[in-house]
Amino acid sequence: MTYGGGRGRRAEALQPLSRDHLKALLAAKALREATDAGAARVAFLDFWRDHGAHHFRVEEEVLLPQWALYAEVDRAGVDRMLEEHLRIRREALRLEAGQGTLEELHTLGDLLHDHVRFEERQLFPAIEDSLNAEQLAKLVPAVEEAELR
Repeated sequence: MTYGGGRGRRAEALQPLSRDHLKALLAAKALREATDAGAARVAFLDFWRDHGAHHFRVEEEVLLPQWALYAEVDRAGVDRMLEEHLRIRREALRLEAGQGTLEELHTLGDLLHDHVRFEERQLFPAIEDSLNAEQLAKLVPAVEEAELR
């Protein structure tokens, strides 16, 4: 099986995270198309509490350290990932505090969409390309266990 760069199927270790990304893309689409700030705020916070915050923790606490254990990480990619996680977390806190105009929600939708596309199109392929099959196989139980927590 080949990995990365759209050359093949997503590595098994990253498939749960890619499935989470589908949920995030739906949340992003809802934000981008929102016409009611209150309803959009509630819908995003439901997504965030049910999926988003946990997904970020799995990426930050499991995926990145495991990648660094076996290979040289893409520092620019990791920096972008973490910076965007911080921005999205900040917006979630603002929304929890009842803040957020419709325009800001649309902007958050753009950020979330672009973040997912970056991870799927650039960061995940970089991980797949830098790890061999054995290393990717070792990542599978770590991600699966973290997804269950």
